[in-house]
Amino acid sequence: MHIIKRVLTTSVQLMVEKARPEDMKPGDHIYRYGLYGLYSHHGIYVGDDYVIHFTRTESKTTVLPSLSKQEILPPCPKCEYQKNIKRGVVKTCLDCFRWDGIKLRSLHFYEHRWPLLGYKLTRQGTNTTLLYTRLPNQVVDTACKLHASNGFGNYSLINNNCEHFATFCRTGIRASKQTAFLSDCERKIKEAKEWIMKSLKRN
Repeated sequence: MHIIKRVLTTSVQLMVEKARPEDMKPGDHIYRYGLYGLYSHHGIYVGDDYVIHFTRTESKTTVLPSLSKQEILPPCPKCEYQKNIKRGVVKTCLDCFRWDGIKLRSLHFYEHRWPLLGYKLTRQGTNTTLLYTRLPNQVVDTACKLHASNGFGNYSLINNNCEHFATFCRTGIRASKQTAFLSDCERKIKEAKEWIMKSLKRN
């Protein structure tokens, strides 16, 4: 009971713990929540208040033509990042990374050594059971090379997103816990529908 209580307490603390810029080190996998916590955006901190992260490779108007033309914002005075213009693997300041179109969000560390139990007790997209296998300088080097070549392929919400990118830089494996969770939900919904249809046919 004491062990379970300790795990629960630790999980809650880590779930809400914020990452301060002064505590970040090059190679850290960081993230921030967006849209009231419904998703998390991930990146690799590379030092000097800069983050390399993976964004959409095509505009939302391309994916959903019915949407009105997106606003073109001026370049950031610090990092010169221009949202809706620069796409794919981008290097931005922390403020541009934190901005989700509504306000500046808090930053969090993404853990790569939590046990599966710890993951299940916390919010989706905050950690993974994949082992951290690369040194910090290797993580930064991988992120910088992918940024230089913009070579992480086409963005896909389910199969190739920002969490896939950051996890790949840290571990060499493309993985996304938040989309794996969604895929699992989709699978269970499909199975439930099939079970209902079979039950109706039997009756």
